[in-house]
Amino acid sequence: MANPFMTGTTQGTSSQETRPTFREMAWDFGHDCFILDKEGNHVYVERNEAIKVWVYHTLRCERYRYRAYFDDYGVQLEPFVGRGPNDATYTNELYQTVKEGLLVNPYILNVAAVNAVREHKRVTLSLALTTVYGSMTMQVQL
Repeated sequence: MANPFMTGTTQGTSSQETRPTFREMAWDFGHDCFILDKEGNHVYVERNEAIKVWVYHTLRCERYRYRAYFDDYGVQLEPFVGRGPNDATYTNELYQTVKEGLLVNPYILNVAAVNAVREHKRVTLSLALTTVYGSMTMQVQL
């Protein structure tokens, strides 16, 4: 399937002025649920906060598993589950996999660093991203 962010022709539309502001429904990362206002309506976030929500959901979705998503949405992390020691090859493969999955979004310009820390059964990915809105860092627990 095609990239969900690109519609129509992409020639000459790479400037930031032609893109709408990136928006997502606000997410409570601690409770793993949407944030709702007093009336029960979804709260929306924009720019880098919205990109954080998108990155979180992208990293938690295994690529090619669900028909509801485009083929380029998600990241294939299952091949890394149960693998051997953390060496340079393993780290580089993980970085490339995460980078490919996140650069699908045209609002993300670069993935500068991916650091994985394993504590018992939890893996925490630390990311350094450059977006059209500036640089940001975030951590995602998988």
